[in-house]
Amino acid sequence: MGLTQALTKGRSEGDRAVVWVGFGLALTAAMLAVCIVITPQSLRVDDGVSYLGVHADTIIPYAIAFLGAAYCVWRASELTGDLDHGWVLSRFMRVMAFQLVGLLLTPYTRNDAAHVFFGSTLFLAQLGLAGMAITWLGGSERQVVVLTGVMILSGFAAAYYLPQSRGFELQTQVIFQMSFWALMIRLLRGLRGQSGRCVALPDLPLELDQG
Repeated sequence: MGLTQALTKGRSEGDRAVVWVGFGLALTAAMLAVCIVITPQSLRVDDGVSYLGVHADTIIPYAIAFLGAAYCVWRASELTGDLDHGWVLSRFMRVMAFQLVGLLLTPYTRNDAAHVFFGSTLFLAQLGLAGMAITWLGGSERQVVVLTGVMILSGFAAAYYLPQSRGFELQTQVIFQMSFWALMIRLLRGLRGQSGRCVALPDLPLELDQG
């Protein structure tokens, strides 16, 4: 039995979707950490995470990170049928899987326009889904609001550092992505809980036959 089968055995579809996203988050974080250990200069060169995808010594863990994230989010998208707003969530997740593969296949040193397209649309899709998470779960959901706030602040910081030759582009991009995937886990758990709730019906008067 594989690791993912062991982790998802006996779970509901919503729970299995959470496991897949969590596994993708852990795998991506681990592979990016490996890349940074191999090329510590990536923390100072302001080309962001994409810098890790244009060097021979980091291309393998970089590819594992992106392909692994795309595969896990696609698998999770297949398990949202019983969730509230599951159809919309599934389509967003599949678009993001496509965008992750697109980023991997279009390094900025060879096809910068395509790379920017996939990166910017992924960024917008993730922000859009974060906004919908607040709407779906309610603005009082503190964890979702905080994670969305971190995403917005790190997104602005990434935009600020992008045109500079030195800065913290990679760090801000990683913070944005880790915040988003943590938000995805919270969203899946929240929608899973809503899908299992029973709708209370109003009490109806009973007419007794007096005859």
